[in-house]
Amino acid sequence: MSPALALFVSLTLVRPAAPVPPRELPPAMPLSGLGLLVSAGVAGGLGLAAHVRRIGILRRGCGQEHVYPELHIRVTDCIDESLRYLGFSTVAPVFNFAAVGLAAGGGTVRGRFSAWNRARHERRGKVAPAYVGAGAGLLALGLAMYVGSRVALWRDAFGAATCRDEGRLTVDCVRDRWSAWLVLTAAGQSLTVAGAGLLAFGVSYARAARVSRLAELQIQPSFAGLAVAGRF
Repeated sequence: MSPALALFVSLTLVRPAAPVPPRELPPAMPLSGLGLLVSAGVAGGLGLAAHVRRIGILRRGCGQEHVYPELHIRVTDCIDESLRYLGFSTVAPVFNFAAVGLAAGGGTVRGRFSAWNRARHERRGKVAPAYVGAGAGLLALGLAMYVGSRVALWRDAFGAATCRDEGRLTVDCVRDRWSAWLVLTAAGQSLTVAGAGLLAFGVSYARAARVSRLAELQIQPSFAGLAVAGRF
């Protein structure tokens, strides 16, 4: 077959791929995750406030004394302060664990919302690995600080062991050491909340961005097979 005849046959039998139809926008996401993130911030703030409150109780100690001469007794407020301390010690972890869950859920919803919003408006995509890396780093650091401070607090006998080794086993020394461990605990829980939110956002955004890119691909049938077209 001559080259001219082969060219004529190929032009007759093979049809060009159909033009790519206008791009259809992905449906808008009904939830943005902002409410969950705000709730996580509120819960984390309450948990931090509970930590600060119990540190204040620890620093104040049993300073007040009530004297009852007619009964010939002296009563301090140690029992009331101990109950308050135990109460805030119970409330603080509850608020912080709730904040971690709300931050992870809010980050997941927000990441999906941001990815689909970018696809709808053709905006430049966020750098998902940066969010994942920062979130994983903060989460690991926060958990290490939290677990480490709790273990160290028990091993240090709430500060008494270190003060005894330093030769100054006094009430003020124990309070200082005990308060320092509680500050590390509070900081670790705050970092854990932030890390959980960032990590969930990055993972969710990367996953939703891949889905939106695949949705933009369109497969067009042709005479010789399939033609793949899309927007990149």
